[in-house]
Amino acid sequence: MSLNNYRPVMTAHYTLDWLNAFKLKDINGLKRAELGQEHSMLETASFVNYAMRQVMHGKSAIWGVKENQPEQFIGIISLQNIDLDGKTAQLSASFLPPDLDQTKTLTEVVPHVIRMLQTDINFKYLFVAQSQVASFLPALTQLNFEQVESTKDAALVEFVKSI
Repeated sequence: MSLNNYRPVMTAHYTLDWLNAFKLKDINGLKRAELGQEHSMLETASFVNYAMRQVMHGKSAIWGVKENQPEQFIGIISLQNIDLDGKTAQLSASFLPPDLDQTKTLTEVVPHVIRMLQTDINFKYLFVAQSQVASFLPALTQLNFEQVESTKDAALVEFVKSI
């Protein structure tokens, strides 16, 4: 399955597009803020190239997020480690500034993206980093995903789609 047709994605307040549609300096600023250290433009370009190869091979879907008013890059959201047979993926997001409450943005964007992919991938399991559960929880609840009590990886929280 090819994920490269799933762009741009537009919601009421945000536009999502592949990373190569955004300015490298904006993505570099996000990577520096996210890592809390210098991140060269070359490292950022390598990150973007790798991310786009993953999209082209159907392994992930990663979008830059632009706020529509004002038109500015605010972050990245991704579905990684996509397993088409197991109907699973790992959700992650990073935004500028790093301490920005992501809940409002994710509650608008995540349901839109998951519903859009529903035709090709009817996700049954989604995984979220322990540190991002609070931000993703309202969006996943809206999609009828329930948190699983224990997972194999302590760093990740598993959500299963309830019927």
